[in-house]
This record gives sequence, C-alpha cells and structure tokens, in this order.
Amino acid sequence: MAIEEWLTDYKRNSVKTLTYDRLLISFKMMLRYPISEAFVDEIGTKDVQRYLNALVTDGYSMSTIKKQFNLITAYWKWAMAQGEISVPVYMGVNLPSKSSIREAETDIQVYSHDEQRRLLRKLETLEHDQYAAVVLMLEAGLRIGEVLALDWTDILWNRKAVRIHRTLIRLSSEATTYIQETPKSKTSKRTIPLSDRALEILNRYREKHGIPHGLIFARSDDPDLPYSYSSIEFHVRRLCKDLDISYRGLHAFRHTFATNCYERGCDVKILSKLLGHADVSITYNTYIHLYGDALEEMRKIIG
Repeated sequence: MAIEEWLTDYKRNSVKTLTYDRLLISFKMMLRYPISEAFVDEIGTKDVQRYLNALVTDGYSMSTIKKQFNLITAYWKWAMAQGEISVPVYMGVNLPSKSSIREAETDIQVYSHDEQRRLLRKLETLEHDQYAAVVLMLEAGLRIGEVLALDWTDILWNRKAVRIHRTLIRLSSEATTYIQETPKSKTSKRTIPLSDRALEILNRYREKHGIPHGLIFARSDDPDLPYSYSSIEFHVRRLCKDLDISYRGLHAFRHTFATNCYERGCDVKILSKLLGHADVSITYNTYIHLYGDALEEMRKIIG
C-alpha cells in the first residue's frame, strides 16, 4: 500500500522515533480492513467513512479512531501536494459521535494504605535493585519510563529533589527500548521534591553500589543499559504474590501516589505539576472521582 512507502521514505526520519512507531501501529491496524486493498486513487469519501464506521462497530475507542483518521488525512495531504491525487476525500468524512462509541470505563487502580505499608516493608529491604525503582514510583509518582531513565546527576541531594528530563521508550514495532533525551511531553520535564523515604532509599541504594555514576538502575551485565520494564514487573508481580496482594500494574503506583497527595489536601494544580501532565484538565479528568463535583467548594463561595 502507498501509505507504507510514505511512512518509510518520508516519515521515518522526520518525526520522533516513538511517533513513527505509533504511525506504524496505526498502519498495521488498517491492513486488517478492506480499505487497505484498494488503490489510493480509487478510495473515496464513502470508503473512508465505512472504515471509520467499521472501527466503531468493532468497539474501538474514540482515541484509536482519531489516530486512524489522522493517518489517512496526513497521507492524503502529502499525496495531494505531490500531485498524486486531486480530491481531498477526508474532508467529507464525519467522525463518530461520543454517544456512538462504546468506551470502556476507566478504572483507576490503587493500592490501599494497608497494602502500601506491607509492600514498602519489603521494598525497603532492597533485596532486589528493582525494589528501589518501585519506591520512586510510589513516593514520587514517576512513570516507569522516567524512573528507568534516571541518571545519578538527576538526584539533587541539596534540594531534596529529582530532575525529570528523559524517559525510557518501548518500541512495539521493533520490540526494543531506548532512552529518549526528552520526556513524554514538554510539561513532563520537571523538578519535583523527594520524600524522606525516597531519599533514604536512594542513599542506601547508592551505598550498596559504592560510588555510582551514570544510570541509577543500570543492568549488572551492562551499565549503559537500564533495567527493562519486564524486569521491574516480574519482581513486583512476585512480591504481590508473596504478600497475597492483587497485582494492579506498574502504573497503579503512580495512581496511588496521586491519591495519597489528594488525601493530604493537595490542590489539583500542584498535583498536575508533580505528575507532569500536559494540562491540569488531564489531572482533573483522570482523578475526577477524587475531586468530585466541587459542590461544597461552590457552596462556600455563594454563602
């Protein structure tokens, strides 16, 4: 299909590696549908509309459908600029309404206070190096990719803080990982305070490894490579099994951190900065179950 050639020849080296990976995923998804078997100059508005309608029928989310439509739109705009096609068939296409999408309810998974105490009791032993990484997720709300990309120079001991400016990326198209020198988004680049527990764990971890430099969570067989996502997950799963705690995924530690912050009275704007969200509305919409409808706050204003 012509889109594949466009991705390889024009997009591979003009966008971030992760963006290219996501475009490839969208393209491979398109190959499952009849639209991929037609010549580009034969595809009309009805064909694109039927494709989106099929995605709705198959239960895909609005986010996924928009990604497919954006891929088609981007390619057609390029093809028109090259004079390969003359009709912008995407202009007459209607995206599905939200009411037509069978969105799965987002269930924010967190660990209870009792589960946190039991987990931390074992994590603080540093029986495995991966335990220190989990403590940072729980105590600072860092994404797993942010934790694994940390360098010892990112720990600001005098300020009791950590600097986030890189992230570990997993490429599904190539089944590999690499450290991206920029975080997930502009606002993901941040400096946030570390709790006394996090600092104590890092200090003990540092003493355990002598005078470390370079990556904090470097592999023992190659100090230039960080631990993998699966390595962290393996130890967390085993720990949860040993403690008879349901494994809720690595991202649950970030959600647990956010919930703990809310319970301490943290304002949603501050929480958004701590988490590195692109917009405070993302924080609010993610944790709306915590902040509720603000009815009592509004009552205080009107008297």
